[in-house]
Amino acid sequence: MKRNLTSHYALQQIMLWALYGCLFSYANPYLTEQLGLSDSAAGLVLGLATGLSFLLQPMLASVVDKSSSLDARGLCLGASVVCGVSSLAAVLLPDAAVICFALSCVTLQVLPSFSNAMGMSAMRNGYEINFAVARGVGSVSFGASAKLMAVLIQRWGNQSVALTGAAVALLFFGTSLLFPTLLGEEQGEKAPSGMLAFFRKDPRFLLLILASVLLYVGHNALCNCMFRVAQSKLTAQTMDQATSLQGSALLIAAVAELPTMFLFTLMLRRVRCDIWLCLSCVFMTLRLLLTWLLPGPTGLLLTQITQMGGYALYAVASVYYVGTVVEKKDVVKGQTYLGASNTLGCLFAYIVGGVLIDTMGTEAMLIISLLLSAIGTILMLCARQKVTNTVGVS
Repeated sequence: MKRNLTSHYALQQIMLWALYGCLFSYANPYLTEQLGLSDSAAGLVLGLATGLSFLLQPMLASVVDKSSSLDARGLCLGASVVCGVSSLAAVLLPDAAVICFALSCVTLQVLPSFSNAMGMSAMRNGYEINFAVARGVGSVSFGASAKLMAVLIQRWGNQSVALTGAAVALLFFGTSLLFPTLLGEEQGEKAPSGMLAFFRKDPRFLLLILASVLLYVGHNALCNCMFRVAQSKLTAQTMDQATSLQGSALLIAAVAELPTMFLFTLMLRRVRCDIWLCLSCVFMTLRLLLTWLLPGPTGLLLTQITQMGGYALYAVASVYYVGTVVEKKDVVKGQTYLGASNTLGCLFAYIVGGVLIDTMGTEAMLIISLLLSAIGTILMLCARQKVTNTVGVS
């Protein structure tokens, strides 16, 4: 058996989700409070960045499939460099700050797909990785960095968002270097399928991607607009109070993810992966329902506990599920399409979030996100395939 890469992979996950916690979680307040954009304008900028990221992911996956000198690790290295440099440029070049910050968000949203592809490709090639544990450590990092970022913003202002993002992107580059390249590991494998052939082989996978998009609309609308949701739960809507409540909510959600992620491989030995996947969709929808119904800051904080059975479960179950149901030669493509569904959901979330909050208020945003998530849950129930032997689980 090849060596255990869990510690190497966990280091990368720590930096990946720290980058999300400090950069992407505060992208909206950075654009509105630091750069002076309206919520609609900020949503448009981030939506365009997300749309470009969505288009890039399958294109880059195709490049990896056809290249003999580039793998998912190489893409992670390149994207992290662009993310770090553009984040720093947003501070150093104020006239181009919006464009530079948007570029950092484009490259950041490319990273999870290829990081997941790295892990699953290694597992399918005989390396030992506990993906759920590595992803769980990443969630700790996300929560801690989101809370720390709230403190840094209060002390040094929103400028610290871009500066911290640049520093963490550099650290992600370093941890990616520690992971071994998989070039040459799959010699003798059949050529990866083209996009049309890939979906033609299993139409239910396309339905799964559509369900994932709708679920991620609700999830990302809530996460991206958590600052406005926090404001709506407060009687005194000061920026410091809303920022503190946002950071606390994100931290609780991240901590709630840990039991599920750390124990997921044990859970898979008792219940099939496809069942856990469908259950996670129900809890993602429940989180939106409770966010809408429960009043006050306490209600918002209590709601975050549902993250344990919602996004925490979905984040690991979906990666294991896709890594199992697709052919070995299509692992990168399958994980990329799954990641792209998150990106596309995030794109629609910006439209739903920014425009609805500006025109109809935070409550309307939550209701529409809830309805879309419920539809996504129904579609996932229709799309699932029975999984008996999950990859990476002995």
